[in-house]
Amino acid sequence: MLQRIVRGVGLLGVVVAGSGWLTPVLAGPGPRVVDTPVSPRLGVTFDTNGAFREFASLTGFVPLGQVPGQHLWFLQGQARLDTAGVLGSNVQLGYRTLGPDQARLNGGYVGFDTQDYDGGSFYQLAAGVEQGWAGWELRGNLYWPVGDRASGTSLGGAPFFQGNQLRLPTTRQVTMAGGDVSVGGAIAHLGDLGPLHGYGGLYYYAPLDQGSFLGGRAWLTANPAAGLTLQLGAQYDPRFGANLLLQTSFSWGGSGSGAESPRSIALGQPIQRTMGIATATDRRIETALNPDTNQAYQFYHVQPGGGPGDGSVAAPYPGIDLALAVAGSGDRIYVQPGSLTRGFTIPAGVHVLSPGPVQPLRTQLGTVALPGSGSGSRPYVPGTVVMANDSLLSGFTLDPGPDQDGIQANGVRSVTVQDNHILAARNGILLNQVSGDLAVQRNQVQAATQNGILLTVTEAATVETADLSHNQVGLAAGNGLLVRLADSSQINRLHLHQNHINQAGANGLGVLVDSNSRLGTVDIQQTQIGQAGANGLLLLADNGSQINQVNLQQNQVNQASSNGLAILAQQGSGLGALNLRHTTVAMAGDNGVLVLAAGGSALGPVAISDTAIETAGANGVIVAGQAGATLATVTLDNLSVVQAGANGILVSADQGSTLQGVALIQPQVGEAAGNGILLLADNGSQVGAVRLEGGTIQGAGQNGVLLLANKGSRLASLTVTQTQVGHSRDNSAIAGNGLLILADQGSQIETASITGNQLAGVSASGVQLLASGQSRVDSTEIQNNQLHTIGGEGLLVIADGQSQLTQVALTRNQLHTIGGSGIQAIADGEGQLSAIDITANQIHQTTGSGIQVFAANQGGIDSAQITANTLTTIGQDGIVAFAETGGQLATVSMDRNQVSAAAQDGLRLFATNGGTIEQGQIRQNQTQQVGNTGVFGFADSTSRLSSLAVVSNQIQGSSLHSALSTGTARINQRPQ
Repeated sequence: MLQRIVRGVGLLGVVVAGSGWLTPVLAGPGPRVVDTPVSPRLGVTFDTNGAFREFASLTGFVPLGQVPGQHLWFLQGQARLDTAGVLGSNVQLGYRTLGPDQARLNGGYVGFDTQDYDGGSFYQLAAGVEQGWAGWELRGNLYWPVGDRASGTSLGGAPFFQGNQLRLPTTRQVTMAGGDVSVGGAIAHLGDLGPLHGYGGLYYYAPLDQGSFLGGRAWLTANPAAGLTLQLGAQYDPRFGANLLLQTSFSWGGSGSGAESPRSIALGQPIQRTMGIATATDRRIETALNPDTNQAYQFYHVQPGGGPGDGSVAAPYPGIDLALAVAGSGDRIYVQPGSLTRGFTIPAGVHVLSPGPVQPLRTQLGTVALPGSGSGSRPYVPGTVVMANDSLLSGFTLDPGPDQDGIQANGVRSVTVQDNHILAARNGILLNQVSGDLAVQRNQVQAATQNGILLTVTEAATVETADLSHNQVGLAAGNGLLVRLADSSQINRLHLHQNHINQAGANGLGVLVDSNSRLGTVDIQQTQIGQAGANGLLLLADNGSQINQVNLQQNQVNQASSNGLAILAQQGSGLGALNLRHTTVAMAGDNGVLVLAAGGSALGPVAISDTAIETAGANGVIVAGQAGATLATVTLDNLSVVQAGANGILVSADQGSTLQGVALIQPQVGEAAGNGILLLADNGSQVGAVRLEGGTIQGAGQNGVLLLANKGSRLASLTVTQTQVGHSRDNSAIAGNGLLILADQGSQIETASITGNQLAGVSASGVQLLASGQSRVDSTEIQNNQLHTIGGEGLLVIADGQSQLTQVALTRNQLHTIGGSGIQAIADGEGQLSAIDITANQIHQTTGSGIQVFAANQGGIDSAQITANTLTTIGQDGIVAFAETGGQLATVSMDRNQVSAAAQDGLRLFATNGGTIEQGQIRQNQTQQVGNTGVFGFADSTSRLSSLAVVSNQIQGSSLHSALSTGTARINQRPQ
C-alpha cells in the first residue's frame, strides 16, 4: 500500500492543487444577527502530498457587487509556486445567492487557469456549480484544457538497440480534461477547536491520447483558530494509486467587523475546486529517426570473428563485408572491437562506426550517444579504408603499412573521418579532389612516409566547409597537415583548430591556394608544431588566387628550420584581413613571423598582437610588400622578440609598393643583430602614417629604431612616442643610433614627431634626423625626450647632399652624459635647413659642444633660433653657430640661454673660410665659469658676419670678444 501511495503522489499536485477545502457553506442554526457585507480576503496556503511536489500559493477574494445576506458577485485569484520553481495561476468570476428563506445557497463560477512546464505553458477553462443547505454542501467542477495539450517529447531513459533499429524511451507531459463532484458537511464538534467537517467525492479525468480513469477521495477539515484551516485526506485512482493529502492555509479579512453572520461567511467562502491543471506523464518507446529525412535509422551490427548472424544486435555479422553488401545510403554499420581481415570500401551515404569513441547520433529528440560507445576499444584494420560520397568512418585503428594510405577519398563529396588511429601509412589521411562538406577530426597519425593529413581541392571543385581539427600527427616525412587548392577551386570556410604536429620533414601545417583558386575564411587556432623541416605554419596565396580572411590565434611553433609562421601573397594574388593573436615561436631558422605580399599582390589589414618570438635566425617579425604590392594598414600590438639575427621588427614597402599605414604599439625587442625596429619605404614605394607608441628596444647591433625613406620613396608621417631605447646599465646596448630618421636618394618624409621617448646606452647619436641625396623632410618635432649616456651627439639634425629640411623644432629635451655635442644641426653639401628652433632643452655633461649649429660646403640655414636652453658641464663651447667653406647662416638668434661650466666659449658665433652669417643676435643670456670667452663673435677675412647684436647678457668670470671682417657689431655690455 505504501508503494502505491508513493507511486501515485503526483496526482496531489495536479488534481487537488490549490487552496482547497475549507468550511461548510451554511452553518447550523444560530442566533440571527445583522447581515454584514463580505469584505476582501487574502490567504496563503502550503500543500504537500508526502513525496514529489510541494507548493505554496497566494490567494485573493475580492467582492465586486453585493447585497449583504442576499447575493454576491466576486473575483477569486491564485498564484502558485512549487518547490521545482514551476509557476501556476488561475482566476475565477463567480456569483452566489441565498434563497428566500436564507437557508439555501446557490452559486457558480467560470475560470481560466495557467500552468508552466519545461519550455512553455498549459492553459485550461474551468466552470463549476455549488449548493448548500442545512449545513451540507454539494459541488461540481469541469476542467477543459485549451491550446497545446502536450509538452515537447524528451528522452526518458537510455537508448537501446532492438533488431536493426535504435529505440528511444520517451516522456512528455499531457493535460487531462475532466471533472469532480463532492459532498460533505459538519460531522463532529472539537470543543474549543470548533467543528470538524468531512467530505467525500469522485473525480474523472481523460489524459490526452490515453485511457480515462475514475477516482475517489475523502478528507477532513478543521478550523482550530480564526483564519487557520487544516486539512488531511486521502485519494485513490487506478492510474496514480493512493495519495496522502495535507494542507495548511491561513487567511486575513473576510466578512468585516461587527457581529459574524453565517450568511456572510457562506457568500464569501472561497471556491472549492482543483486549482492546478491536471497533467499526466506519457511514456513511450520510439524508433530513432533521422531528423533530416524523418526516416528510421537502420543499423547493421558486426562482431569480427563471431558466429553467423543476420546483422541484428542479437545476431551480428561475423565480418564487415556482409554489412557493406546490404547497407544503403543513410544506414549505419556498428563494428565491435576485434581484427578485420583487410581494408574495405564504404558505400555512398553509409556510416561505419565503432564503440571506441562516444558516437553521437542526431535524432528527433536531439543528439544521443549510441549504446556501448565510449569504451575506448577499437576494431583493427590491416589495410586502407576507401571513402565514398557522404560516407563516415569513426573509431578504427588502421595499419596499412608505409606504402599505402591509411584513409583515402578520391573525387568524392562530403566525407567525415573522426576518432581514428593510423599506425603506419604513406599518407595518414588523403582526401584528393573532394568537394562538399568535409570533417577530419580527432584522428591520430603515428607515422607517415609522406604527409600526415593531406586535403587537395582541384578542377574547379567547391568545398563549403572543411573542418580539420583536433588531429595529432606524430612523424611525417612531408607535411604534417597540408591543405591545397588549385585549378580555380574553392573552399568557403576552413577550420584548423587544436591540431598537434609533433615532427614534420617539410611544413608543420600548410595551406596553399594556387592557380586562381579561392579560400573564403581560414581559422587556425590552438595548433602546436613541435618540429618542422621548413615552415612551422605556411599560408600561401599564389598565381592570382584569393584568401578573403585569415584568423590565427593561440598557435605555438617550437622549432622551424625556416620561418615560424609564413603568410604570403604572390603573383597577383590577394590576401584579405589577417588577424594573428597570442602566438609563440620558440625557435625559427629564418624569420619568426613573415607576412609578405609580392608581385603585384594585395594584402588586407594586418593585425598582429600578443605574439612572442624567442629566437629567430633572421628577423623576429617582418611585414613587407615587394614588387608593386599593395598593403592596407598594419597594426603590431604587444609583440615580443627576445633575440633576432637581423632586425627585431621590420615593416617595409619596396619596389614600388604601397603601405597605407603602420601602428607599432608596445613592441618589446631584447636583442637584435640589426636594427631593433626598422620601417622602410624603398625603391619608389609609398608608406602612409607611421606610429610607434611605447615599448622597449633593449639591444641592437645597428640602430635602435630606423625609419627610412630611400630611392625615391615617400613616408607621409612618422610619430615615435613613449618608447624606451637602450639600457642605462649598458653603455653600448645600441651599437648605432638610438633613433634614426633618414630620407635618402630623392625620397620624402612629410612630417616627423619624436616625443616623450627615453634613450640610454647608445653608441652613436641618440636621435638623428638626416636628409641626404636630394631628399626632403618637411616638418620635424623632437620634444620632451630623455637621453642618457649617448656615445655620439645627443640630437643630430643634418641636411646634406642638396637635400632640404623645411622646419625642425627641438624643444624641452633632457640630455645627460653625451659623448659628442648635446644638440647639433648641420646644413652641408648644398643641403638646406629652412628653420631650426632649439628651445628649452636641458643639457648636462657633454664631451663636445652643448649646442652646435653650422652650415658648410654651400649648405644653408635660413633661420636658427636657440632660446631658453640650460647647459652645464660642457666639454667645448656652450652654444656655437658658424658658417664655413661657403656655408650660409641667414639669421641666428641666441636668446635667454644659461651656460655654466663650459670648457671653451660660453656662446660663440663665427664665419670662416668663405662662410656667411647675415644677422646674428645674442640677447639676455647668462654665462659663468667658462674656459675662454663668455660671448665670442668673429668673421675672418674670407667670410662675412653682416650684423651682430650682443645685448643684455650676463657674463661672469670671462670676457666678451667681437672681431668682424665685414659688417657691424653692436655691443652694450661688458664682462662682470
